[in-house]
Amino acid sequence: MTSNLEKKCKIIVFSDIHYAEEIPIHNGSKIERKLTYLAIPVVNKLINIIKDIRPDVVINLGDLIEDSGSHDTDIIDFKFIWELLKNINVPFYSLLGNHDLRSMNSRKELEQIIGYDNATFSKDINGYHFVFLGLDVKNELGTNEGGIFKTQFISDDDIKWLKKDLDQNELPCLIFNHFGMADDDMKGNWWFENCANDALLANRKEIKNILTSHDNILAVFSGHQHWTKELVEDGIKYYVVGSLTENINNDGVPDGIYLEIDLDGSNLQITKHNLRLD
Repeated sequence: MTSNLEKKCKIIVFSDIHYAEEIPIHNGSKIERKLTYLAIPVVNKLINIIKDIRPDVVINLGDLIEDSGSHDTDIIDFKFIWELLKNINVPFYSLLGNHDLRSMNSRKELEQIIGYDNATFSKDINGYHFVFLGLDVKNELGTNEGGIFKTQFISDDDIKWLKKDLDQNELPCLIFNHFGMADDDMKGNWWFENCANDALLANRKEIKNILTSHDNILAVFSGHQHWTKELVEDGIKYYVVGSLTENINNDGVPDGIYLEIDLDGSNLQITKHNLRLD
């Protein structure tokens, strides 16, 4: 049994790098809101910050790349940014986002690059249970809307796995997912105010039915929405993490948002930071 002394953990969480070697011009995105050309210096700055903070674990919530419309180019870009992220000097885990998967035939292509047997998995770290929910890929739904429709699901198999995993777990638990899970009308969101469903996991109700049946869920974290927000639904805390490279104030300065999370028993302290390039 894990003692209370062991139940402390420091986590860094970030999301939505949207790296691209060249600015995509035919992928349908409003690219001026994504400062893709600053992805490398922003990530390098974050890596240096992580070295100073020395957390127990670092987590990325997906969208490592801004898809180009070309499968082969996306593979090259994904490999590049993954190699850069491997410079993080503590245990590091990443989800796959809709832009990562948009041109892929299945998530296995990217699982092979990052060395994961399955993009849905769990890890026990410092007396806490971390659950990572990988997106499904449904090619029949097409690649419109940034690959959202194609990837907006957790598979039936992964939902069954989640229920079994949580039923067997007794540790305080954190859930990580790319799409939002707490319902929200997205009012004021630059990307999703007029299409709120595009911001949210399509089969989130099934996931939340499982989560609410467990009393040890400390929080759920997601990216994708390009803003940072806290929500509470059915007693569960949901944290949305913005994009590192979002032109959040339309001033050419990346949002640079990352969360520093301190866990102590069942207590969760979250500090929001916005890194700035020199």
